[in-house]
Amino acid sequence: MGRDEARELLISHGADTRDHPGGTLLAHLDRVEARLASWGAREELRLAGLCHAFYGTDGFAEHLLPLERRDVLAAAIGAEAEEIVYAYAGCDREFSYPGMEREDGLFRNRFTGETFAPTSRQRADLAELTAANELDVLRENQELWARYGGPLLRLFTRWRDLLTEPALAAAQKLLTLEGAEREAFLRGLERGEVRTGVVSRIERFGAFVELGGLDGLINVAELSWSPFDAISDVVREGQEVTVEVLDIDMDRERIALSLKALEPDPMTAFARAGFTGARTGRVTKIVPFGAFVRVAPGIEGLLHENDLGGLTPREGDELTVEVTSVNLLRRRVRLGLPGQARSTARGSGQADTARTSG
Repeated sequence: MGRDEARELLISHGADTRDHPGGTLLAHLDRVEARLASWGAREELRLAGLCHAFYGTDGFAEHLLPLERRDVLAAAIGAEAEEIVYAYAGCDREFSYPGMEREDGLFRNRFTGETFAPTSRQRADLAELTAANELDVLRENQELWARYGGPLLRLFTRWRDLLTEPALAAAQKLLTLEGAEREAFLRGLERGEVRTGVVSRIERFGAFVELGGLDGLINVAELSWSPFDAISDVVREGQEVTVEVLDIDMDRERIALSLKALEPDPMTAFARAGFTGARTGRVTKIVPFGAFVRVAPGIEGLLHENDLGGLTPREGDELTVEVTSVNLLRRRVRLGLPGQARSTARGSGQADTARTSG
């Protein structure tokens, strides 16, 4: 069993005479196997890559063997490699791909209609084989690259935890837009447009989002209206997000995005609903000039040290406070203790600022 037997079987069933992007079907299968080998795939996955078209696929209807002859392929490449071929051929992509990166994501067999949760090994094998196959097809066919490159890059970015580093790097290298395509993509964007993308990486200043061949940046201030300690508290790498385009800088080829622009401003809703009267909130942070208290979802106000009335709260404590004012323009909420005379003298700058991310 092995590569030689597999190629003999392919040739005997006409793989060397069937047309395929980049030449013949056999040439394509050879390249897929070579690509998997260059990524460090184990032998069973490489053999599956060489033979992945035997039963046809959801994207390539022609088959070389009927399903009733699975034993023939298993005899040539082994049971484990044949199982990968069968899974790849049977994958209902529209159903299975969207959730494949999740441990609870379901796979549907298009031959039988059966659905099940694949193992982590099965999901990784399917992702790696998909990447090797699709990258070869798109490398050989510019029309298909232009049509499917962006969606596939978003898909592979979402599958980043399933793919090996060489596979993900190869996808990014081949499918990232350059030159005229890059300029056309930028010119096709509009301020205020809503796009779907996938978080490709997180930096200290924000999150980059793969939009389909080009990354945009969600600055940390545009991630959420609610307070957060780390960017990973709001988004994670590989997560699909819906964002608004804030700006396109053609000279520097940069795209500014916003996540929070598509969410209601909790401070405006808080002010509009009315905020008089005592309310109990949890102390979220102690600072030299007082304590921040969460008074509503997404809203934290400052209880200034001058208004603590001798209290020495700690983070996590619950305090009963009153909201004394809300400044929507400066995004500041001031607090006092119930029945306490309001202090009208507040410092400027940080000491007056409500703890929000906006």
